[in-house]
Amino acid sequence: MNYCEEQLEYLEWKAQHENEKQTHSCDIAYGRYMLVDDASPSESPMYFRSLHGATLYADGTYPFSQHHEWSVYRVGHKVL
Repeated sequence: MNYCEEQLEYLEWKAQHENEKQTHSCDIAYGRYMLVDDASPSESPMYFRSLHGATLYADGTYPFSQHHEWSVYRVGHKVL
């Protein structure tokens, strides 16, 4: 393996890691978007770094995808 191949692998890994960070839930300190289950208001909200990540999670996860009763908020503003 030469230097160029290692550099390309590193850049691919870095891009994949950034994509995962944007689409997976995160801690409240890093989240810019809050996903709330409107069907169960007592449940804690989930936080995401991107709007796309929050909607992907809601569309593909059981309680959210079955009831379709969820909202996404951003720093005091309702987004969806």
